Amino acid sequence: MMGPGRGDSWFVVVPDTAAGAAVCERLPGRSVLAYASGRPCVVAGASVELVVAEAGRTRLAVIGCASVTADRLRGLAERIRCLEDADAVTTLPGRFHLVAAVDGQVRVHGPASGGQRVFHTRVGEVVVVSDRASVLADLTSASLNVDAVALRLVGHVPPLLALPLWQGIEQIQPGDALHLDTDRTSVRTWWVPPEPELSLEAGAPGFAAALSEAVQARIDAGEVVASDLSGGLDSTPISFLADAAVRRRGGHLVTFSQGLDDAAHDDHIWADRARRHLNSQHIHVHAGDLPGWFAEVASPVSGLDEPIPWLHGLALFTAIAALLGEHGATVHLTGHGGDEITLLPSSYLHDLARTHPGQLRSHLSAVRARTRWPLIATLRALADRTGYPAWLAQQAPRLTTSVPLTGAPDLGWQWRLRLPAWATPTAIDAVTRRIRQMAPAIRPYAPLRAQHQVLNNVRTTTCIVNAVHELTRRAGAALHAPYLDDHVITAALAIRLDQRAAPGRFKPLTTAAMRPHMPAECLTRTTKGEFSSLFYEGLRTHRDQLQALAEDSLLAGLGLADPTALRRACARTPADFGQSSSDLKIFVSTENWLRAQSTRSPELPATEGGDHALA
Repeated sequence: MMGPGRGDSWFVVVPDTAAGAAVCERLPGRSVLAYASGRPCVVAGASVELVVAEAGRTRLAVIGCASVTADRLRGLAERIRCLEDADAVTTLPGRFHLVAAVDGQVRVHGPASGGQRVFHTRVGEVVVVSDRASVLADLTSASLNVDAVALRLVGHVPPLLALPLWQGIEQIQPGDALHLDTDRTSVRTWWVPPEPELSLEAGAPGFAAALSEAVQARIDAGEVVASDLSGGLDSTPISFLADAAVRRRGGHLVTFSQGLDDAAHDDHIWADRARRHLNSQHIHVHAGDLPGWFAEVASPVSGLDEPIPWLHGLALFTAIAALLGEHGATVHLTGHGGDEITLLPSSYLHDLARTHPGQLRSHLSAVRARTRWPLIATLRALADRTGYPAWLAQQAPRLTTSVPLTGAPDLGWQWRLRLPAWATPTAIDAVTRRIRQMAPAIRPYAPLRAQHQVLNNVRTTTCIVNAVHELTRRAGAALHAPYLDDHVITAALAIRLDQRAAPGRFKPLTTAAMRPHMPAECLTRTTKGEFSSLFYEGLRTHRDQLQALAEDSLLAGLGLADPTALRRACARTPADFGQSSSDLKIFVSTENWLRAQSTRSPELPATEGGDHALA
């Protein structure tokens, strides 16, 4: 049976065999899809949202948020003759897992954006697939993978480098599908990023259409829908698209904003401007009326497959979910993911030097005027030809060096990999081994550095949002991030880099795409909210929570954190909102996750291979 705290939002796929059916008998869920043989194909927890269809010997299950009816899915199933034909289902708006079975063979995958992932392992001789690594760990009594925990201590750990946190569990990369045939598995790539070839003029309408469909996929007829309205150029477009969709479907829109004790923050000015054009009920909560960052972080959060870097703000997320739920909303739309796909990392300059060199000078001048990068250092960074494998290998000896805050250009493949100051040699060795193991054969998500980094950031954020979605669903209104749907991301990636970033313009893709859907005065913002005040106020108010986690730390018990250095870090206030603040968030999320795995025991007995059992 499932262990405690796993929740009821999970599914398992088994092969079309008697042994697969026997595994299903050990699961507490219900059979939601059967093979043509009558044996179970998919077993799911009680709260899983799905649409299923059958046609001949084809079976389909769309699990998650998808804009599809059972009749339409049945029509798609009727045209499927082999597993590759199920590519047609991936054209549906939303973000979901797909399970397709044809003549007993099965295809399982999540969205290309990540988040909803696919894991597999062997239970005896049976290959079992699930969206939750913890479910498979329960079935196999798997031990904790301490090296995988060490990797989670890396700031901005690349998804390509991360491992499932339990021994014997394997993970399928986003964009790939697992094919299962009795006891054999194979992997097929079904999605690759587009080349950035479209002009802004040609690509912006497609981006707007994809984002509108992503919003509509989450709105049912007559429903109360909540949407963040911070005034920024991420949440404000979502609110206008939601307003249009709710009006068409006879529902009701509730917009939400939160005040900040920060005189320099101008979100409220822009939120008020947008609110005058929306047909919505608006809820504004004053600063201090909701939990702050780091509230309740010493209380273990159950039901998570992995630590989530946003755990320091979870009490705030769930309090907002409960508040919106009291107003009748079950869906809470957010602008999360907007920055990841509409703001380009600095590495796009490196790509421009190779793809559109004639456009480089104006872009480079604008960036240097803002950042004060030295000319010689900038030219050296532009000339760098290091490929992704070599770049990754270079990170290993630098894991404990500091990252310069300003003054030096960083046009690399992604954020530099760094470990917290309190990480032990054991943690450093584990991460170094993983980098050296993966670097020689690793392939970037895309040939261009900026495209790779956008996808890396998207897939990191989507995993976090997916976990927060589940936790807020239990509290009230579930958090949804339409920007992170595959079709939205694909539409953004297809547009030329030199036009997704434009000197003197803020978020040109958003403003061009939303011009037909929003008042012009709401698209002229050139500032962006800054939230370091939440960090410092939360630290001041809830430092006792961090210190409680640092005492008798499980990370220290695993040999990954120096207990003295950890307590010192939790007692100090970082001088900047940079690496030191990130280190505290990493500690909070990882320590909380470890404590949620079991009741704390005096010893953590090592299992065979140097791993540890927490239960």
